[in-house]
Amino acid sequence: MKLLISGGSGLLGHKLVQNGLKKGHEIYSIYNEHPIDNERYIQLNLTDQNKVFKLVSKLKPEVVIHTAAYTNVDSCEMDRETAWNVNAKATKHLALASADTKSHFIYVSTDYLFDGKKGLYEEDDISSPINYYGYTKFRGEEFVKANTFEWCITRPSVIYGWGFNHKLNFATWLIDNLSKMKEVKILADQFVSPTLNTNLSDILLEIAERNTTGILHTAGASRVSRLDFAQKLSETFNLNTNLIKPTKMTKILWKAKRPRDSSLNINKTKALLKVKPLTIDLALDKMREEMTIIDRHRTTR
Repeated sequence: MKLLISGGSGLLGHKLVQNGLKKGHEIYSIYNEHPIDNERYIQLNLTDQNKVFKLVSKLKPEVVIHTAAYTNVDSCEMDRETAWNVNAKATKHLALASADTKSHFIYVSTDYLFDGKKGLYEEDDISSPINYYGYTKFRGEEFVKANTFEWCITRPSVIYGWGFNHKLNFATWLIDNLSKMKEVKILADQFVSPTLNTNLSDILLEIAERNTTGILHTAGASRVSRLDFAQKLSETFNLNTNLIKPTKMTKILWKAKRPRDSSLNINKTKALLKVKPLTIDLALDKMREEMTIIDRHRTTR
């Protein structure tokens, strides 16, 4: 199967490329700012509609998986033009181009579509984002529905795992700070469904292979507070849990509001797919195993 993946240098995109190649798929991937020395990676600014159409028309992928996004929530609030262009406008460009080649379009959205008042949101719950990042991703979903023939919208939560070194995620930021014996303040009253990038990439590839359509919540299988997540990670990686200090959302000076509980109900995904969302314990064990493999690779080079 021929796949085109956006966000190829990102936390999720690079895992999709790796795992897709292992499964024997023909993979092409788009990146913007962080170059990768591989002929399968193509530099492209997705806000340039003409270039997007030319590339998709040339490659004619069977499936397009759109992972690229502007995910800094506070930056999105302050720089709304960039947030709109990257998260909404670029999604529309890629959706239209995919429709032109009759490609199956898979869009990676977010749990931040919800206001956080309820938690364990289901696929048909009403979207009500409370920050501009969530709004632009919501509008991206609307563009996908309106402009593609065959689509699947997936919603993860707090994607984490091993990626390229240019950007830390919540888990690797924790590991980095705790390894240096630095104290960290972690929210005890914000609840999420942390999603391991490796597990999510396997889920997305199955969606592509099975031509699955509709909206699916593809987050991790555990609803936990940020504090619970941090403590479990610290224990899994044998780090000093005493360095983790609980705090509350009211103590954080954000530019943008955050939902208090954006955890997702993943029952539909569990029932539909063979690849199951992992619990937090299993996912962290897998992340630790991946670190061992990475370290072993480095020592043998």
